[in-house]
Amino acid sequence: SVNFLTADGQKFAHPLHHLGKSTADLPLIAIDSFRHMYLFPNFADIDVPGKLKQFLKDLYSGKLHREFHYGPDPSEQAKLDGQKTVTSPPESTFKKLAPSKNRYTLLKDEL
Repeated sequence: SVNFLTADGQKFAHPLHHLGKSTADLPLIAIDSFRHMYLFPNFADIDVPGKLKQFLKDLYSGKLHREFHYGPDPSEQAKLDGQKTVTSPPESTFKKLAPSKNRYTLLKDEL
């Protein structure tokens, strides 16, 4: 069974950020399995009969989890090869990492 929840995009901006989305990308459908969050590929397909049902079947079969870790299945990849789109990687947050200013160190506090 699936429990549907609607949420305010402003209040849930942090989970949206983890999905690589912003409030400008709303509306969207995401399934939270408490392990991963899976995005419905295209919200415009919500009116296409069977698309959402197939997405749920893929969740229950484990296909979404497998593709989350290993990428699209080879049969799906062959379909997508004709639809290649150029994307850029997300901005790295690694360069923003720094030691905490609240961390105690001998050099900073006692010398």
